Amino acid sequence: MMSSLYIWLSTVLLSVSVQGSNFSLNGWSMTVADEVRAEEGGSAVLPCSFTHPDTNLTLTGSVIWYNRKSLNYNVIFNCTYPGPDHSQGDVCENVRQWDGENRFRFAGNLSNKDLSIMMEGLSREDTDSYQCRVDLNINSFQTTTLTQLEVEAAQGNVSVVSGTEGDSVTLPCIFRSWGSHTLTTVTWMRKEPYQHIVTFTAQSQGTWTTGHGGNRYELIGNPWEGNASLRINQLSVRDNHTYLCLVEYRSEPDSQYLIQKETRLMVHVRRTVSTAMLVISLVSILLMLIIIIFVIFRKKEVCSLLIEYTRSSKRKELGLSSTSGSDQTPQPKTPDQGSSSPYAEIDSNRTGDKRFTISPSEDPQPDSCTYASIVINSSKKGSRNVTIADAEGDVTYAAVVSTC
Repeated sequence: MMSSLYIWLSTVLLSVSVQGSNFSLNGWSMTVADEVRAEEGGSAVLPCSFTHPDTNLTLTGSVIWYNRKSLNYNVIFNCTYPGPDHSQGDVCENVRQWDGENRFRFAGNLSNKDLSIMMEGLSREDTDSYQCRVDLNINSFQTTTLTQLEVEAAQGNVSVVSGTEGDSVTLPCIFRSWGSHTLTTVTWMRKEPYQHIVTFTAQSQGTWTTGHGGNRYELIGNPWEGNASLRINQLSVRDNHTYLCLVEYRSEPDSQYLIQKETRLMVHVRRTVSTAMLVISLVSILLMLIIIIFVIFRKKEVCSLLIEYTRSSKRKELGLSSTSGSDQTPQPKTPDQGSSSPYAEIDSNRTGDKRFTISPSEDPQPDSCTYASIVINSSKKGSRNVTIADAEGDVTYAAVVSTC
């Protein structure tokens, strides 16, 4: 069912600028590219634009593309213009159609009378001639000039370039020059949504001017030598798309030849730490350090109190005054005093065999203090007592008596 066509006058982004072979008749005209060269596995845009005589009628119509296989014309794409309420028939802007392994979608702009289509997933078998046609209720029109599509063997896989948000990245576009034809423009397109990004136009002095792109895009390399690579500055996640490089050659009178390359750009989000998060992290680390220092000092204080308490207990146990002083000498207890400290007596008799007898302490639960009385019998008269003074921490008291 045919639906009505309105030619809107609103301004939108342009698609491919077609200035190729033109055919005109009775107020109608249609312009297409003479030849398009693309790579296997990539995509190709087949450009087509038209004009029609002025009319006050509500127009209805369809966009149709054919390919020419052995003198036969096969329909590969067909979409219907939307009605006044955009509800009747197929809306060309959203149409995707399949023919075997190939996928076709509308890449034109109806407001600008652009009927271009895009072929994706190209194979060598897609090398063929293609024709554009428009069927309206006022008339049908098609060009007598066919567009020749040449699908070349791929030079590796489709290029994939990675970049980081905020940085710059270069999209490659290396191509083989087109004979004696004149290089005129380099255009970069965003594949989906399909729209124009920037065009570089060759000047007579060998320089290039930039249009419709601003300062974010720079032409890198020398297109005269087959390098039309594009640098994108100040990357953002919105640049995460697939791009097409369209290099245009022209020859007299109005022939157009297009070389197309496809590149995939993947933009990674830059991982940054905000100032607030940084302050919170520093404060957390500082608080943790304060807590650790506090725990260490508290532990030392508790240990000091325990040591002091232990010393005081030992002094009381040995009958010493709690008054501190380095000149006080603890007096050993005799075995019959029932000391709670471990007590041992060692007796050596010089007249007989050298034997030592050790009498264990009567204290079944000795503490950290040790007390011993050693008596050595000898032929000499007199005795001598040796007392070991108090020491830091755990102490040992010993009384050595030598009988000579």
